[in-house]
Amino acid sequence: MGALLVLAGTLMLMMSSIWIIGEALKRDVLLGAFALLVFPVFSVYYTFYCDYEKGHIPFFIGISGTVMVAVGYAVGI
Repeated sequence: MGALLVLAGTLMLMMSSIWIIGEALKRDVLLGAFALLVFPVFSVYYTFYCDYEKGHIPFFIGISGTVMVAVGYAVGI
């Protein structure tokens, strides 16, 4: 059970990171390069300061993926 939660959470984290980096690259190439370098900090910055309308869905998917990974490790792999 825990392994499935970790797998699903990891997939959600990967999806949200690709989504946010893609949105940043659409906006500006330098912003996208910055997103690749410091993704966790950039995710918060992009969502709450740059464009909440485009960034809130992948941000909260990433947060729920993080929770799923943590619960999966707590349950036990």
